[in-house]
Amino acid sequence: MYPSLQIGPISLPTAQILALVAAWFGLSVMAQVSRRLRLDPEMVWNLGTLALAAGLIVARLSHAVQYWSVYAAEPLLLISIRPGGLLFWPGAIGALVAGYLYLIRKGVDPRPVGTSAVFGVLAGGAVLEVSYFLTGAIVGVPGTPPAAMSSVLTGIGRLAEPLRLISGEVLHPVALYRAICMMLIVGGFLLWGNWKRPGRLAGQALLALALMRLFVDGFAGDTSQLGPLRISQIVALVAALGLALSLAATAGGNRSPSDESA
Repeated sequence: MYPSLQIGPISLPTAQILALVAAWFGLSVMAQVSRRLRLDPEMVWNLGTLALAAGLIVARLSHAVQYWSVYAAEPLLLISIRPGGLLFWPGAIGALVAGYLYLIRKGVDPRPVGTSAVFGVLAGGAVLEVSYFLTGAIVGVPGTPPAAMSSVLTGIGRLAEPLRLISGEVLHPVALYRAICMMLIVGGFLLWGNWKRPGRLAGQALLALALMRLFVDGFAGDTSQLGPLRISQIVALVAALGLALSLAATAGGNRSPSDESA
């Protein structure tokens, strides 16, 4: 595992550094998509930065409230952000609220911005999955990864270490599966997607993500299960069915320019 990255004499925490890279990469993809939607890339970048900052603050404060006795005894812990020190859902809600209020203030239609955000989140999420692989935050069940991936990682050398247990048994690199699939989704839609209906394109991208998780999470280890399926697979299945029905219902919708962002 790689809890830190060694760059010369400097040792940097892997999770925090790659989280910054994920934020930058996600915002860059958002700005790129916004150009296709005739939005101001600078406005979209500012929106994403504001939403991320608000989300981090809310996520951190929510964690502090949950463990108030610890932070009351040592208030300086509030500025020491570590993996596990943030609550995801409060942070996500805080980011959405801050972003929506910003759009209201600027008088911008949130629908095309939401489309760019979908692809930005997918791109940033791919980088985070690489971080989860390197730090061992997400592990797979024992098994043999695809030959091409095993050959590449083994050829690189030490990067193959997260694939092995102490016993030497090989694990499926689930986080890498997710990262590769997410980048394929983003790249594929950017290159070959029909941007005349960007909202529908975003729904198709989310459907692809849900189907990917439904399949790939079958190789994940240390996850909660409900019968033969993992909870994440059940959520992915429900999301995929809902998205498929929604896309089917709007397949013959009006494609006039006024509806391009719908």
